[in-house]
Amino acid sequence: MSTVTIIAGATFREAVRSRAFLGLLGLFAAGTLASRIVGWVSSTDGNIVTTDLVLSLQSVVGVLVAVATGTALVQTEIQNKTLYTVLSRPVERWQFVVGKFLGLAAGLAAGQGAMLIIGLIYLWATGADVHRWLVLAGLMTTVEVLVMAAVSLCWTALTSPLLAAALGLATYALGHAVAGLPPLLHHLKGAQQVIAGSLASLVPNLGMFTYRNQAAYALPLPWDDLAIRLVYGALWIALLVGITISVIRRKQL
Repeated sequence: MSTVTIIAGATFREAVRSRAFLGLLGLFAAGTLASRIVGWVSSTDGNIVTTDLVLSLQSVVGVLVAVATGTALVQTEIQNKTLYTVLSRPVERWQFVVGKFLGLAAGLAAGQGAMLIIGLIYLWATGADVHRWLVLAGLMTTVEVLVMAAVSLCWTALTSPLLAAALGLATYALGHAVAGLPPLLHHLKGAQQVIAGSLASLVPNLGMFTYRNQAAYALPLPWDDLAIRLVYGALWIALLVGITISVIRRKQL
């Protein structure tokens, strides 16, 4: 078994047993039950409103788990002095970072799978239409959460856990704000348009993974569009993990 696999396995077990992970899963279950109330009072189709809320909760809770656990990964190891024990063995720093991210990613993917199953069962039990596009929306949300996990890991390598959590949530908000920027760029001219576009490119466009509203209405997502979004997410993850490795290599422990 490789070093990366061992670190990933230990991180996975640590992530799924954490209070933040279990507590937020409980929050999702409670929010899912409450979503039906909003559907009842809605002036539109209550089943569609409930479906949209359940899928949105999966995104919000998943990101909160990613930020809460991702920002604590490296700093906890440093504060508990366990990182020194790990690196005293023949373990490269890049192996430590990659193993940590893969373990966290596996834990988050398991959590996303559990939330999706709970959500679909609840929707089916309440009479909402359950179809394959909801599963695809859950997959896209999982990619969004994994990108945010890489964001959190990168921030925690650069700063303190508390500030990293704040910056992670800010990145999440900006990532969704960037999605609405292209229609507004035509209001800018010349250098302003270039500067705004350049600054926006520094933040992952999380709108690329927002397919929840379309899925609620059973609107299909073209497969070539899906491939582009998956590649976009993978490139951001690779970039952010690469930056984290570079920072950790230069960090004085």
